[in-house]
Amino acid sequence: MVQQTEIIVQKKNYTLRTWQTEDAASLAQYLNNKNIWNNCRDGLPYPYSQEDANVFLAMVQAKENIHDFCIEVNGEAVGNIGFIPATDVERFSAEVGYWIGEPFWNQGIVTDALKKAINYYFEHTDKIRVFAVVFEHNSPSMRVLEKVGFTKVGIMQKAIFKNDNFMNAHYYELIK
Repeated sequence: MVQQTEIIVQKKNYTLRTWQTEDAASLAQYLNNKNIWNNCRDGLPYPYSQEDANVFLAMVQAKENIHDFCIEVNGEAVGNIGFIPATDVERFSAEVGYWIGEPFWNQGIVTDALKKAINYYFEHTDKIRVFAVVFEHNSPSMRVLEKVGFTKVGIMQKAIFKNDNFMNAHYYELIK
């Protein structure tokens, strides 16, 4: 069970760390954003409330290992990088997803934080492959993955249904 704050990396413009209960208010503030939700799976509620934040934080803190990392800027929790470990024959892989509050877009924070989170994840797990699924309209996220070293491995036609529309899914992977 993850309880105390663990700093993964501390940079001049951000800190990558474990999530804490006290992060609920800023988590709800930054994640309650339709522009972010438009690029995430439907499992993410919108509107995103304080209660949603509390549920997420309780789930993250109940895990044995760290799979979700808080991006903190100026003392506020403003983003997340999360890993979903695969199972069965794909058990040495994990899917990564991430978001950052809109005021922090295009500042290079996610690119750097994602590199650090993946390095940490590879060092502390038995995973050898991380993959990401990006909605076709989210070219900024594709650029982030490419800067981090991911390779685009394919495009699945009409694989995603979001906002009453089918769209293509771009698949990326990074091998340890």
